[in-house]
Amino acid sequence: MTPWVNSSTIDHGLLKAMLTERGILAMIIGSQAVAFIYTLSSGKDFWLSLGLVSLFTHANAFVTLALIAVVAKLIKTLNFKTELGVTLLSFQSVCFITSILVQYSVFSPVTPIDWQFVLNNSAICGFVVILLLHFMAIYIDNLNTIAHAANAELEALQARIRPHFLHNALNTLAELCHENPDAAEEAALTMAKLMQVAFASGKRHSLAQEISLTRGYLTIEKYRFEHRLNVQWQIDDVDVNAMVPALIIQPLVENAVVHGIEPRVGGGVIEIGIAQKDGKLVINVTNPFNAHSRSRSGQGIALNNIRRRLLIYFGSDATLNTSQKSVRFSTTVTLPLGALNEISGSR
Repeated sequence: MTPWVNSSTIDHGLLKAMLTERGILAMIIGSQAVAFIYTLSSGKDFWLSLGLVSLFTHANAFVTLALIAVVAKLIKTLNFKTELGVTLLSFQSVCFITSILVQYSVFSPVTPIDWQFVLNNSAICGFVVILLLHFMAIYIDNLNTIAHAANAELEALQARIRPHFLHNALNTLAELCHENPDAAEEAALTMAKLMQVAFASGKRHSLAQEISLTRGYLTIEKYRFEHRLNVQWQIDDVDVNAMVPALIIQPLVENAVVHGIEPRVGGGVIEIGIAQKDGKLVINVTNPFNAHSRSRSGQGIALNNIRRRLLIYFGSDATLNTSQKSVRFSTTVTLPLGALNEISGSR
């Protein structure tokens, strides 16, 4: 599946869409179709004429794409009408110039220049480009529609995680109010800071913020479970400023607390490892597991939510895997490190 929120064409318009795989493929097919039709109508030696005309049309197409790539790199923001004009002008200019230059070639030198040939080529080019632009506009509209639908789903998934997070934290506070009022006050202050990060971060924030959010959550849970909850962090040399989806580590840790610590009378140890490997961020959370213990329902909700959000953000480039060895349950998330840094519109 395409990671729609990571698509370079979302809200970026025609020029960038022309430089995608779909745009280049459409250009090749359109150029070859023009060459084939032109050769059929010429009545000359078919295969020789087809080869020469194909060379001419493909050369025009790729030179124009190179020109469009330069314009797209130099000018970041253009409205759609301006992009239409730039694209049409680029194709027409290249076709006009090459139609003149080809008449000086050693294969078919023409003296004087056949302007009728130049004008005919320009007219054909203009007609084909207008058709191409029409279909590219439809393609962009469809892509943007799908992308915005994916973003709407992402918002819904994000909203579904946060109330669950808030619900569990409030339950902890409620229990502390009866058992340890002083600890409840400290936990409430910690929770206030936690909520500020969780609700103000948008759909992404830095890895450092996600780690801070998770530590704050564990601070609140430590008030409730005390010696039953022990956490071991292992953070290797990773870029903590890299952008990651908000609430990507905290729900994994919350899942470990709810299903690994809470059902066990003696509690246990949660191990949280964050490392970088082959340009990817690897997050591993391991917790005690007893298949016969009774824990809260909904064990797979958080994991399924994270899987869906990873799919929307990164497509098949990110994974979430679980494994069970003896009495330990492990969840591992792998995602492209820094992939969200350049995404516009992911906030």
